[in-house]
Amino acid sequence: MDLQNFDLHRLTILWQASLMNLELRQLIEAELQRRIAKNNFYSREYLFQVCKLENHAITISFIPTTESFNTYGTHVTIDVILDDSEMEEMLKNYSTKPPIYTSGQVRAKTLVTEKLSQEKIDRLTSFGFHTKEILVAF
Repeated sequence: MDLQNFDLHRLTILWQASLMNLELRQLIEAELQRRIAKNNFYSREYLFQVCKLENHAITISFIPTTESFNTYGTHVTIDVILDDSEMEEMLKNYSTKPPIYTSGQVRAKTLVTEKLSQEKIDRLTSFGFHTKEILVAF
């Protein structure tokens, strides 16, 4: 099986289904790690647009094996937290023609807290997650 031919979603499903096959699971985890470094599908500016300009909450699903997946679970529903300088940067990047898209850490306020301890909620607020660890955002 050539794991390089699978997209991230299919790799995630295969990873979830491979619980009883440790060798396959390790191969999938290695492929996921390789992909995370190149994952630029969701930008900080996209999250800014949805949360701040469109005023919507956003659910972030994390790629299995990432630090965020291991810390926050499969997904979190959030509102992005931006200080004044970050807000200024996002407005500038978003309004530039063509827009500038960046990856990096995003701090957030969780809107659904039942699966997160206070420690994890505080970590999400102060440290957040990296955009490269996002599987899907909706």
